[in-house]
Amino acid sequence: MTVQVPVKLLLARPSVDVITIVTIASSTAVFTATPFLLQPLATEFGATVGAVGWISTAQLAGFVLASWLAGRYLRPVRWVFVMLALIGLVSNVASAAAPGVGLLAVTRFGSGISLGLAAWFAWQDAFGDAQKTRDVAVVGPLIGVVLPPLITIFVDGVGYRWLFLAMAVVTASPLLFARQVPKVDRLRPHRTRHAATRGAQAMLVALTLVTLGGSSVFVYAAAIGTEYNHVSPFVVSLFFSANALVAIPAAKWRGRRGPAGLWFGLTAVLAIVMPSVHIPVIYAAALITWGIFFFMGIPAAFALLASRSRFPEERAGDAQAVMALGRVFGPLLGGAFIAADQTTVMGLAAGAIMLGAAALMLYVDRDRFALVR
Repeated sequence: MTVQVPVKLLLARPSVDVITIVTIASSTAVFTATPFLLQPLATEFGATVGAVGWISTAQLAGFVLASWLAGRYLRPVRWVFVMLALIGLVSNVASAAAPGVGLLAVTRFGSGISLGLAAWFAWQDAFGDAQKTRDVAVVGPLIGVVLPPLITIFVDGVGYRWLFLAMAVVTASPLLFARQVPKVDRLRPHRTRHAATRGAQAMLVALTLVTLGGSSVFVYAAAIGTEYNHVSPFVVSLFFSANALVAIPAAKWRGRRGPAGLWFGLTAVLAIVMPSVHIPVIYAAALITWGIFFFMGIPAAFALLASRSRFPEERAGDAQAVMALGRVFGPLLGGAFIAADQTTVMGLAAGAIMLGAAALMLYVDRDRFALVR
């Protein structure tokens, strides 16, 4: 029965067009594949996983730069759409041919540029619309259900260079729909940019803290499972698929979600428990439940940000940029604790950061304390 859920959701009539779905799906697929490349790359180049991890940081840096600049200087028109796909194609082909970690980091930065443009392109159309937000948010979990085991099999079977070439094909796939993208942005023909309201600024800070705290634990969730809970890598991959599976109905939830701060407060509790309590059953429960809480919170947070913005579409790129910024520094924070074998302190630090974000969201969400409008 649960296997049929993703199929039904894919067959359902979405509120966003196929261009948006394909664009965000291709971007998500590349991000999903990246963590599975670290160990093979470390082996290939004779480096540590931590050193190779900088390619992920470089990719996220490109994502931050592109998504932040796109919302300020670009419009969702055809030439931008073609450019983001071509940058992704060239960057991934170059990654497959990279002879060392240094050049690979440069090519992954280019990949991040493509991913940032893709995320902005997809989200700017959905921001401020609850149904569209749900449909875009659910793409990530759908990809996360099926892709991790396939990536593992692919890398083990033909190697990481072929995976980069497969990424090139995936990032270029939106070009098939390029003719459906208008040449002129008729809704926003001018380049006037409006400053974020104080409420929107507070939400952007909160979203930064959410991903900073969350990624400092979640990026190392697989290592926590194998090294501290002695769970096999294959079983851990199944937990990740279960995490994505339960996130699907959470992202698509049509009823009242409640305050975004509530969901991220609950996620903060999981961020404390998962690295601190080394009991396999509790680890599995925390990892899987994370998918429910986090994806109940994200659409609620985006809706709150849109409600506190006079021009919600202009905040789409900002939201993606600040969340990616949190994901840049989160793994560095978590990595320092992992290196020192201080997983309990790691959980407490991550939880405190996320609780701060949750409290800020609850503050913004209360009408009598609303920071703007």
